[in-house]
Amino acid sequence: MKEGKVFCFHHGWHFLLADEFPMQKALEKHKDKNGRCFYELDYIEENWERVTLPHTFNDTDLFRDRIRDAGSGQKRTAVFYRNYLTVPKEYCGQKVLIEFEGIRQTCYLYVNGKMVGYVENGVAPFGFDLTPFIDYDKPNLIAVATDNTATRETDFCIAETPNKPDVIPGSYLFPQDKEVDKAYEGVGYFWNCNDFNPSVGGITRPVKIHFKQKVHLTLPLYSNLMTKGTYIYGSDFDIQNGTSKINVESEIRNESGKDVKAYIEIIVKNIDGEEVTRFKSDECVVNSTSAKIPPLSITPTDAYIAEILPDGRKHYAAVNDESKLGETVTKSLDVTKVSAVSDTTKLNFWSISNPFLYRAEVRLFADGELCDSEVIETGFRKVGYDKDRGVLLNDVPVWLRGYAQRATNEWATIGIAPEWLKDVDAMLIKESNANHIRFMHVAGSKADVRSFDRHGIVCTQPAGDKERENFGRQWKQRVELMRDVIIAFRNSPSILFWEAGNNSINKEHMAEMRAIKEKLDPSGGRFMGCRTLNTEDVIEESEFVGTMLNRHAARFTAEHGPIMETEYLREEAPRRIWDDFSPPDFDYKTKWGGKGGRKQVGIDFYDMTSEDLALVSAKGYGEFFNDRIGGASKKDYYSGCAALCWTDSAQHGRQAYSENARMSGRVDAVRNKKQSFDVFRIMQSPKSAVKIFGHRNYPKADGDNYKYNVKKFNGTYWEETGETDFRDAHNKTVYVIGSYDIAKIVLKVNGREVGVCDKPIYTFVFPFPNIDITEIGEITAYGYDCGGNLVANDTIKTVGEPSQIHLTLHTDTNGLKADGNDVAYVDIEVTDENGDICPLCYDKIDFEFSGDGVFLGGYNSGKFDFEDKHESVIHKNYVYAECGTNRVFIRSTENVGKLKLKANMNGITAEIEFESVETKNDTLTECMFDGIYEDCKNDADRAEFEAIEKIDKIKYIPESEPYCKILVNGQEPDTRGVRSLNKNGRIWGAVICILERLKTEWSEHFDFEYNSDEKILTLKSGEYVVTAECGRTHLLVNGNENLMDGEPYISDSGQFVMEVSAIASYIDGVSAWYDDKVEVFRIETKQ
Repeated sequence: MKEGKVFCFHHGWHFLLADEFPMQKALEKHKDKNGRCFYELDYIEENWERVTLPHTFNDTDLFRDRIRDAGSGQKRTAVFYRNYLTVPKEYCGQKVLIEFEGIRQTCYLYVNGKMVGYVENGVAPFGFDLTPFIDYDKPNLIAVATDNTATRETDFCIAETPNKPDVIPGSYLFPQDKEVDKAYEGVGYFWNCNDFNPSVGGITRPVKIHFKQKVHLTLPLYSNLMTKGTYIYGSDFDIQNGTSKINVESEIRNESGKDVKAYIEIIVKNIDGEEVTRFKSDECVVNSTSAKIPPLSITPTDAYIAEILPDGRKHYAAVNDESKLGETVTKSLDVTKVSAVSDTTKLNFWSISNPFLYRAEVRLFADGELCDSEVIETGFRKVGYDKDRGVLLNDVPVWLRGYAQRATNEWATIGIAPEWLKDVDAMLIKESNANHIRFMHVAGSKADVRSFDRHGIVCTQPAGDKERENFGRQWKQRVELMRDVIIAFRNSPSILFWEAGNNSINKEHMAEMRAIKEKLDPSGGRFMGCRTLNTEDVIEESEFVGTMLNRHAARFTAEHGPIMETEYLREEAPRRIWDDFSPPDFDYKTKWGGKGGRKQVGIDFYDMTSEDLALVSAKGYGEFFNDRIGGASKKDYYSGCAALCWTDSAQHGRQAYSENARMSGRVDAVRNKKQSFDVFRIMQSPKSAVKIFGHRNYPKADGDNYKYNVKKFNGTYWEETGETDFRDAHNKTVYVIGSYDIAKIVLKVNGREVGVCDKPIYTFVFPFPNIDITEIGEITAYGYDCGGNLVANDTIKTVGEPSQIHLTLHTDTNGLKADGNDVAYVDIEVTDENGDICPLCYDKIDFEFSGDGVFLGGYNSGKFDFEDKHESVIHKNYVYAECGTNRVFIRSTENVGKLKLKANMNGITAEIEFESVETKNDTLTECMFDGIYEDCKNDADRAEFEAIEKIDKIKYIPESEPYCKILVNGQEPDTRGVRSLNKNGRIWGAVICILERLKTEWSEHFDFEYNSDEKILTLKSGEYVVTAECGRTHLLVNGNENLMDGEPYISDSGQFVMEVSAIASYIDGVSAWYDDKVEVFRIETKQ
């Protein structure tokens, strides 16, 4: 019998937007005229759409509406897919397995009208054994019901189905804005939230069919196959001589009905196909096991128990006492494990600068016959940690810097990108001189991680979480998902960190997660840790610690393992706004709630231009750069840091009046570079570099130029008063960004020196005040190192009026595939007659499109639909230039043909023609290693950013008052932007915010009142009445003066700030003390 093979299962699908939920209502709504459900063989389709996978169904309304705290307003509902699978004759009688690389959120799979199984975690890859349901003699109906319902601004969403025979899969719901029937109220998945995990729906990731002989290699899909596949890793590394051993551990399942003698042979090749080594395991006996009908679900059966409701109906309730729940199952079902180790082998090691990859073909022989094989693309690298050098990759210390990105990683207009665009994304990340992505809350996709493997981007991979610790069933869901994620991703060399949670967890939970890693990935050179760990006992159980905004970093922690800053820089600014001196508004027109304000519906949280964002970006990155191991502060804390975010995204946004996305990205939602991109490109550069921020097309200071509307705070937001004023364009500060080694910058305008700066701010920003920006011509920045050598320069110049449009086509390396799924994009540049981009062009660009494709349009910041306002450009035939550029997208059809795009802006036209490329669109197509690979070199890796003492003396300004995190029962209150400080051992902070948080947990033990007019705080607890007054150094305790270390004051954001340590201890049942081991101030109730 022929050995098995894997195929992509992407073509021939039919799709229906059910537009209904819960799932049972959706099924009922779309029964055909004969009363049949969509998964039945004789179902009659009406108004179904032919689609190619991967497929996003709600790309049409993603980024379309005004952003909200709950995220983008894309559709969340149930949808259906149908296709027919005919088993090729050469594979008849073989096992048939289906693999999904993930679905957001659920998958209920049917074959020929029967349910095969379901998975509802919405994150990890999973698979099903279709064999018992397959008819080898005719087409088999494969039907998928899925939904992307999620929490936030919805009636209810999907909950976990209790794994009981009398429960209908998909029938349990998690209430949100409405109550649900108590008999079907269930436990939601904590990470199934639209704000932190945007609900981009459909079968958005690849699907594969595996044909396998009865004796076969298993797949790394624990849900629902309960197998772990093959594990590959290096050992015995000799970095100096470039050698190591290759270890392979594979699982074999034997359903042949007889015992067999089996072994595996491994052939390792580089990506050019050149063989590097081959080796084999010892032969072993693999006992036969009977083929079983797989279970519908592998959710533990003891996770729920029956209860009888008052109305007599049965309901399954979660068992939330973790002591009564068994250990998370990791054992594979009916397999024999075999191992093989190569001889010492000459290898090119995977690294950030040279991400060498190999393809290991694992071949299974049973009784002398080749019966199965698989090819695994992986890389080999040595990972370590040194408390005085940081994270080591192949014995070289690496400073990890990059971005925290929502794992959905969506694009406006197209939803989830095809694989080659993932490479475009990765190459942009590397172009910005970043080398690290921390996926947030849930695991990144296989496609994204593959691209990071190809391009040398270190990845922090979580499983599932939102923003706090869970207990009981929701905690076990997290552990089970971590099991699935580790198994699916443990051969990816780019993953160095497994993240157990997005907030602190207790010692037992941290130990449980670490044990899962040690069991499933003991040799992969990866760290298991968690964000916001802040007690010594939990830190001791971890292998790395993540901080948020440098809260609770400590040298003690760094001596234990890596500290990674996980998400600094929350501020937002859209791409289109340069600064307060640029037309058309000479301002960012917002409805700003004020500094230190709270998130409100229809109110903007920030009022920041791109220039403002550049300054806070430098301040943020500079803090962690200087606190890195070996950094200027001498704190020796950090091994890496991640700014929030890489892209403008559909997650929860805070510009709830002005924007259609979370505007915290370095690139926008279609990966156009924002001004922030270049700021990070320079700051993160290991080579000498400078960049002048802004443009040189400021208008003359006459007429209405530089006029802006004056605003006044009305109690809710800063409102225009009707008055106007003018910016002083003859005295603007020009900012130049310089890399770490730049000690001095000289600025020249039209060859004339206008300033010298050798006292940068925030380490990387060189300000030049009092520059006349109305002078046209060239402005050049010259960067010098500490030895006085000219090492970098940058020039920008005045650009003429728009006179040309340039269109540039971008496709996969082989062109636009005519498969119904591939995407091409066209970059648009509006230029003057010399070909220079016009930085202040914001005009409308209309498009005419013809040919075998679908024009999807593009994206603009600040354009959205809201009530009677219809400005969104999503899937329209026009966009607006932003700072002189934009891009639009075209999706292929399954027809090969010519495509033509014509652009017109105010009579300026351009057009482009191209052809799609023929591709096989059979139901089953051969799986290829698609992707764009780095051109790796054999250069030795070198340490970057080694400390330069002279530079540090010039650039680093120590904090006069160190930050101190304040924790209430282990959690940090929202202090409205007020930074808690350690002033000579006294802890100062926004005390009202802290008391409000404490009140939610300890309300019976104290009361407080704050008179905002008189600025007096009064606290009552037990026998004490304590009064603090702004401007008064003494506390009054029962009328008696008690000297503090300083006077309470009102912060710039209007918060009452005082010595928290002076007042907290007067609250009955509360202990307050400074934990110097991890440098936090703890306020804890005696519960």
